[in-house]
Amino acid sequence: MITSEDKGFRYRFSGHERVVHDVSAHEALPALMNWFGYRRAFFVCSRTLNTRTDVIRKITGAIGDKFVGLTDEVGEHSPLANVLKAALHAREAEADVIVAIGGGSVMDMCKAMQLCISENVFDRAGLLKLQMKMSDDGTEMLSTSRARPLIRQIAIPTTLATSEWTPVSTPIDDETHLKARFVVPEGAPRGVIYDATLLRQTPLGLLLSTGIRGLDHAINTACSASPHPLASLLAEKAIQLYVDNLPRLKDHSDLQAFTDCQLATWYTGMGQMSVPHGFSHWMVHIVGPLGSVAHSDAACVLMLAQAKWLEGYATVQHDRVLKLLGRSGPFHKVLAELLTRLDMPTTLDDLGLSEQQVEGFIQPALDHPQVTLNNIRPILTADDVRQVLGLACSAR
Repeated sequence: MITSEDKGFRYRFSGHERVVHDVSAHEALPALMNWFGYRRAFFVCSRTLNTRTDVIRKITGAIGDKFVGLTDEVGEHSPLANVLKAALHAREAEADVIVAIGGGSVMDMCKAMQLCISENVFDRAGLLKLQMKMSDDGTEMLSTSRARPLIRQIAIPTTLATSEWTPVSTPIDDETHLKARFVVPEGAPRGVIYDATLLRQTPLGLLLSTGIRGLDHAINTACSASPHPLASLLAEKAIQLYVDNLPRLKDHSDLQAFTDCQLATWYTGMGQMSVPHGFSHWMVHIVGPLGSVAHSDAACVLMLAQAKWLEGYATVQHDRVLKLLGRSGPFHKVLAELLTRLDMPTTLDDLGLSEQQVEGFIQPALDHPQVTLNNIRPILTADDVRQVLGLACSAR
């Protein structure tokens, strides 16, 4: 394993230019569009927000005739067919910016749409040719696109999983049911608007589970095999904010908890692209689509299993976090208590997965370019993967 000491520390700026926090989205978006000079906005949003609330109507109304189109055909894991269709609509509308309002699937879809438009590729085969590659040392994800970026996005997140902080898009391939993997040039949002009141529109279970996905990102950053001092510092603070505030989200009147959870996603996002992540981050990409499980639900279980696997191997990292939390004992017990308190799944059984399904995850995990690549405690063989998944099957 190449460590940060061998190659020197590398910090990756993800391209954000403006982040506005603790604001009303319908007031902040017109100002942000004016700041950037955008005049034609194509919206991508979740169907629930569009059909069951007045959020989208209020925000699109705030920009008046700068609103040129919308799709709410996103779907779980943003299938490629939906990406291609929406990209064509945005191009035909002559949009100069895409506005994403929703969770990770919405923002992932927008990034892939950006790639389609910039590369002028609107078919499945052509888009799949643009999948990312890894750096020679296996620590960085690299884009294969060489086209000049033609369009950016402004993100208004309604969940807590940090998709707004990366240029990475992982829509599901409708034909293989596996995740495609893209690093989109200038794919991270140019601007991010954090409106804590919008989080209240998200079903509580979904909001909490995406918060766990964000927590998993932070833990993988803090426990990276090739750590970065700034990324670790930000991640440790993010872990503290998530653990302290996620349980408080059950009280919808506690707006400060929603605000602090958005801060946690910000801290996590600022560091997570600078270090390689381990098993739990990437195994979600196997368990989710193959097991027909939501990413964030899979993250709950795999985050806990990874913490068990790393006990005794990430002692320094775990102890730093435990000190911040004012806790002692095994780190995985702190996570298990949090998941139980939030009524989140803790085992693969809780996700409704059979032993046969779990066994079927092993070879795709070995075939994946990152699942076995960067783990403090090595995960290299089928038996290693089986052992970690065994920990995910057990509540012990």
